[in-house]
Amino acid sequence: MAKAAQLLGHYQLENAATAVAALEVLTGRGFNISRGSIINGLAQVNWPGRFQILSYHPLILVDGAHNPDGARRLKQSIKQYFAFDRAILVIGASCDKDIAGIVLELFPLFDKVIVTRSRHPRAMASPPIVAEFRKEGVDTQVVDEVPAALSLALSLAGDRALICVAGSLFVIAEAIEQANRLCLTA
Repeated sequence: MAKAAQLLGHYQLENAATAVAALEVLTGRGFNISRGSIINGLAQVNWPGRFQILSYHPLILVDGAHNPDGARRLKQSIKQYFAFDRAILVIGASCDKDIAGIVLELFPLFDKVIVTRSRHPRAMASPPIVAEFRKEGVDTQVVDEVPAALSLALSLAGDRALICVAGSLFVIAEAIEQANRLCLTA
């Protein structure tokens, strides 16, 4: 896959347009930034952990949606880009995040939710995340370590399933490491 294709998701295109606008302002103020440099830069953009496809078979997507707006945009982009029969969410967050807002955005999209936590000291414990999903009537399963949570999701996924790992960038990083260990990269 070409690196430019890594910028999936409407919100990433908005971010790229904002960056180009900022560069145009700088150019207007005397900075020497050529059009070619901007085009070359955009062609090389790769933002790991941001609407990143780790594998197509099975379909594994990771996104550091760590606030309600990010979760809303993740949900919109999943609906825009993918067709699937079943969706499995693996989620963990840092302790200072608005987990209630994140859950409100994500819960309707997923058939199965696996709550996990990263090794990072700021990782939120599982009970508050589970409690927010239960408020919405969603049964969850807790798996304490990200690699084991991803392995469980893989064992539950069918042919047309989407596995989405979201929340903390620390969780995303551990999921990427595990996918690499399992040779699941796209």
